[in-house]
Amino acid sequence: MIIQSVQNINYKQEISNNILPNEFQLLFDKIKLEHYEELYEPEADGTDSLQDTLKKVLELIRHDDEKLAYCRYLWMTLILTLAVEPTLEYYDSKNLLPKQVIKFISSVLIKNINNKTTTKMIDNHILDNLITEIFKSHESYFQHKEANFQEINEALDVFYNAIKVIKYDQSLEAILEILEDCLEGDAIFPGSKGRRELFNWWLEDVVPASYKLSPPEIFYVVEGVKNKEEIRSRQTRLLEEISEKLGLLYKS
Repeated sequence: MIIQSVQNINYKQEISNNILPNEFQLLFDKIKLEHYEELYEPEADGTDSLQDTLKKVLELIRHDDEKLAYCRYLWMTLILTLAVEPTLEYYDSKNLLPKQVIKFISSVLIKNINNKTTTKMIDNHILDNLITEIFKSHESYFQHKEANFQEINEALDVFYNAIKVIKYDQSLEAILEILEDCLEGDAIFPGSKGRRELFNWWLEDVVPASYKLSPPEIFYVVEGVKNKEEIRSRQTRLLEEISEKLGLLYKS
């Protein structure tokens, strides 16, 4: 019990630290000078690989304590699924599956921080059921008369991989798949315009927020989306509520 208590204090101190380690800033500065064909940047000459860059950033997070790394991966997954949720909401606002997945990831994160569960204790049956429901959901989304099949498929793929993140040994590859659907695919928006802006948001807001287990300073909502500010406010509020619950776990 004494050891566990000391560990929790250390986790609190590290999570509440508002300064990223120097190696993050050094990597960020280098990345800001790079240009990627995958993001449709006219300056790109093919020498910079987006996948390699994403791996470097994610592995820097993973280079930490395993439990903290796992929680940070879950937090990043929450932010990204919330960014993708409006896509699926547009095609079928009555489908509760995205919210169920988001709620489940939140509960796993809170229980993990509170030492009430580990990845080995998670019921695989629950994960399998959520994955089955994702595949079943295709039909309801595709019934929309203006359905964009690629957009729907890649948005659902984000939620499929979000469930895989719950298994720590699959988390790195699953987040890379999520980022591909978001940054290169149509999960958040179709077309080539604005890709670098979305990537910069991930790098400058989502990564630091994930490291600190705090909401990003700005929540990304694509231009032209109906009720843009309402969506931004709703998603930010949800992240703030979860972040507050994580903080309350240490107030004892």
